[in-house]
Amino acid sequence: RAREGEPGSLFGFSVALHRQLQPRPQSWLLVGAPQALALPGQQANRTGGLFACPLSLEETDCYRVDIDHGADVQKESKENQWLGVSVRSQGPGGKIVTCAHRYEARQRVDQILETRDVIGRCFVLSQDLAIRDELDGGEWKFCEGRPQGHEQFGFCQQGTAAAFSPDSHYLLFGAPGTYNWKGTARVELCAQGSADLAHLDDGPYEAGGEKEQDPRLIPVPANSYFGLLFVTNIDSSDPDQLVYKTLDPADRLPGPAGDLALNSYLGFSIDSGKGLVRAEELSFVAGAPRANHKGAVVILRKDSASRLVPEVMLSGERLTSGFGYSLAVADLNNDGWTDLVVGAPYFFERQEELGGAVYVYMNQGGHWAGVSPLRICGSPDSMFGISLAVLGDINQDGFADIAVGAPFDGDGKVFIYHGSSLGVVIKPSQVLEGEAVGMKSFGYSLSGGLDVDGNRYPDLLVGSLDDTAVLFRARPVLHVSHEVFIAPRAIDLGQPNCAAGHSVCVDLRVCFSYIATPSSYSPIVALDYVLDGDTDRRLRGQVPRVTFLSRGPDDPKHQASGTVWLKHQHDRVCGDTMFQLQENVKDKLRPIVVTLSYTLQTPRLRRQAPGQGLPPVAPILNAHQPSTQRTEIHFLKQGCGEDKICQSNLQLVQARFCARCDWDLTSRDADGTTALFALSGQPVIGLELTVTNLPSDPARPQADGDDAHEAQLLVTHPASLHYSGVRALDPAEKPLCLSNENASHVECELGNPMKRGAQVTFYLTLGTSGITIETTELEVELLLATISKQELQPISVRARVFIELPLSITGVAIPQQLFFSGVVRGESAMKSERDIGSKVKYEVTVSNQGQSLNTLGSAFLNIMWPHEIANGKWLLYPMRVELEAGQAPGQKGLCSPRPNILQLDVDSRDRRRRELGQPEPEKDPEQPEPSTSWWPVASAEKKRNITLDCARGTANCLVFSCPLYSFDRAAVLHVWGRLWNSTFLEEYSAVKSLEVIVRANITVKSSIKNLLLRDASTVIPVMVYLDPVAVVAEGVPWWVILLAVLAGLLVLALLVLLLWKMGFFKRARYPEATVPQYHAVKIPREDRQQFKEEKTGTILRNNWGSPRREGPDAHPILAADGHPEPGSDGHPVSGTA
Repeated sequence: RAREGEPGSLFGFSVALHRQLQPRPQSWLLVGAPQALALPGQQANRTGGLFACPLSLEETDCYRVDIDHGADVQKESKENQWLGVSVRSQGPGGKIVTCAHRYEARQRVDQILETRDVIGRCFVLSQDLAIRDELDGGEWKFCEGRPQGHEQFGFCQQGTAAAFSPDSHYLLFGAPGTYNWKGTARVELCAQGSADLAHLDDGPYEAGGEKEQDPRLIPVPANSYFGLLFVTNIDSSDPDQLVYKTLDPADRLPGPAGDLALNSYLGFSIDSGKGLVRAEELSFVAGAPRANHKGAVVILRKDSASRLVPEVMLSGERLTSGFGYSLAVADLNNDGWTDLVVGAPYFFERQEELGGAVYVYMNQGGHWAGVSPLRICGSPDSMFGISLAVLGDINQDGFADIAVGAPFDGDGKVFIYHGSSLGVVIKPSQVLEGEAVGMKSFGYSLSGGLDVDGNRYPDLLVGSLDDTAVLFRARPVLHVSHEVFIAPRAIDLGQPNCAAGHSVCVDLRVCFSYIATPSSYSPIVALDYVLDGDTDRRLRGQVPRVTFLSRGPDDPKHQASGTVWLKHQHDRVCGDTMFQLQENVKDKLRPIVVTLSYTLQTPRLRRQAPGQGLPPVAPILNAHQPSTQRTEIHFLKQGCGEDKICQSNLQLVQARFCARCDWDLTSRDADGTTALFALSGQPVIGLELTVTNLPSDPARPQADGDDAHEAQLLVTHPASLHYSGVRALDPAEKPLCLSNENASHVECELGNPMKRGAQVTFYLTLGTSGITIETTELEVELLLATISKQELQPISVRARVFIELPLSITGVAIPQQLFFSGVVRGESAMKSERDIGSKVKYEVTVSNQGQSLNTLGSAFLNIMWPHEIANGKWLLYPMRVELEAGQAPGQKGLCSPRPNILQLDVDSRDRRRRELGQPEPEKDPEQPEPSTSWWPVASAEKKRNITLDCARGTANCLVFSCPLYSFDRAAVLHVWGRLWNSTFLEEYSAVKSLEVIVRANITVKSSIKNLLLRDASTVIPVMVYLDPVAVVAEGVPWWVILLAVLAGLLVLALLVLLLWKMGFFKRARYPEATVPQYHAVKIPREDRQQFKEEKTGTILRNNWGSPRREGPDAHPILAADGHPEPGSDGHPVSGTA
């Protein structure tokens, strides 16, 4: 039941269970609220207080215990004194202690030499929560009046932790601020009555000595090394590793206990117990969570000089883990020696995501040297282990149990761990969550080990920083015994026994009883039970074979339910029922399974009147005891011969692997094993099986070979194979095969029964998707099973595995023809890639035809790049290599060696194109243009064809190796290069054509010998020709042509001059011609008739001439002899043409 306090009072910072016996029995929930408002007269705002809550259903019936009145401001200050920071109960009828560790003592108030000492103080109350000074009650301030200052007792902070010894004789105080926060522990006698008055000289005991008050007696070094921390990266796997400076030997105290440092906070937690170091001897345990920056726990004993002497020191495991922040002592394995539980709430493990830890030290007969603790960790930032509580034996198994708080695991959680003969059971038996009760920081404080509701089971009180505390009452545990009786034990289908006489009936009786602890706890218990018939068949989705005749109206046919009332412990009550077997049952081999399940009926709680106590809690069933029982009812076996003993002879006569296609057998090697090629288009493989049930000796058939009831074949195959299905040539012989959840185990039913003389052949289909590159062999274990009498041994079928990687490689060059031209340049003249020659790009594609491949860096794509010819001159200059896909996440360009050996400038256009993500142009616009100066070539000599190939020795190759980490379908390698123009001009200008070969392949570096790669190489040719533009001018250089032209012109001029001198160009002169010349004359139209007549002879011809024509076109008329005809004036007569 949750109890709430004042908001902001930190109600629940500390808690304690308490039960008073006098003057009347009363149970209390004691809750500290160190920030509670001050009482009138305390002259402060907040002083804190202790609250007591009775066991009731009310949430606000807690009251403040009246223990601190008034204040003398001249001597003290109660402001923020944190009363209630700790509270502990001595047990039933015992005392209570609560403290205010920040209580301030003052001297010379308002004076120059005023002092204020935070000494702290505690109050001891009687069992009825009253202060009785006459019996060690009232105020306890052992630091008052002692030397002041933080080096002594000025910051004592008494009461940070307080406890009672288990024998109730001593009161323990922790004062972690003493001696410059070295801390100390103090033990004082706590008298319980007049019988203890004789031992008033027993103590007090103090770590620094009650009388000496010497800090050197405290197990701490003389010098402080607080703050001397160094960061180191010695172990790179732990970036948070810290190393601290150890003490000089002179600064250590002698003895096996070792020492603590200043600021160790010894006394921050405190407890005690018998049997820690010596049997039946009381020892005291104090925690120092800041000792040596790790924390420590010191086991102390008292000596005759009123001192607490250290005996054992346990050191923390990690820096700043707060080891010793909380403590608990209990005998967890019930061996008579007290064990120790230590909390380290600041422990963290980043890599494993752990936060907070609890260390369980199992006492080895009082010897602690070499004891390795069991570490239990919580979730990150949960503060797991900030609070511990010994619960007692909550499950009544004879071993003490503990509770661990983790207030910042979500809304807070409390983990309950059971003890056992081997120590603490590391798995928590219960986890209480703050979310379930509406609390934050649930589990900040714990108190257990006390029965406050009277049911003989210890309870648990949980506090928080949410001003809330809640009580969890332990419920009594019932151990139920149950039995199922069946008649008849075996079913004979040939003998009906039902009342109707035509069916088989089975009677069932179920009986229950219970026991509990203690034996006096004996309530009336109601158990509801259910009988489920033919459970296995129903779970397989088949119709049950039984029908219950006596069942409830809401029960299905295959179930019968009832209720039994057990009046007290050991009371045995039974219930009877009957089921009837269905007619014509076909499944006569599988037994009928009857499952009994039962639950505890929750009683109805009566409403409690206001002011009454809490109602009793209902019991629960033992969680470690199964609440179900399975019973099988078998059929009488048939076909088992005259002796009714089925002696079968199941034999696996054939078991061999076969290919999936047409179920052909796989090829076998010399030793009979098979070769299996996976990852290459073969997703499954078959296993051919033939099982017979024939007599082993045909001459004595009665000896064996009887029906094999529940005949099964159990198949166990490796994780690289998985069950896919079953197939039979004859569908009637197809067995029923079922696999487990991960398909690694198959059960095939061969018949129920498998008759005498039967033979069945079928094929198991096994998927090969699990076969990896590391798989070298497959082994399938086959085991025949039957409930008939036969001893069967497993048989193994093995197969050697050859892994064929489904990788193929292709390549292409862009362009596939290259041309060379230009001038010869040396290597030192090359500044940019454009100076080299024609550009070429190679694309090599690796295709994965199968599933995604992960070679773990063992597969490589290799490019054999012909970078130079045989004499060492450059051939193809590599510029850039890029691999798409096949790389690990976040990695690119892992091919080696690096290209561009000469570190030439990359073409700015190519760089810009790559940055913009533009594709490569089909033709390089930057091809070198023909120069005006050419290397002389004789065209008639171009007759040869040359191949430059590293494999033929005509070129030298540079191998680029690119790891293929993983890819799904394809990986593409791009290689850009330049044809070295000068080499071709010098070496191959007289060659008709050249073929440059680039080779690519895939290699696998692996120790696996059964690895097979096909189509793992390719050849990429490129043809190289002299630039056609250069062929035009390749006969004679230009200057030769120029000189020839000039020489020709000179010769021509000399020849013309010579001819001119010889008169070759003078005009010829001829004498007047004596040969008659004739000219055609034009006859006028009017004279044509006369001419015609004259021509025909009708008119005699007379000499006549054409009319005279004057002008520039006139020419002389020639006579018959060719000379001009003279006119009347003796000159030639002109005519016209």
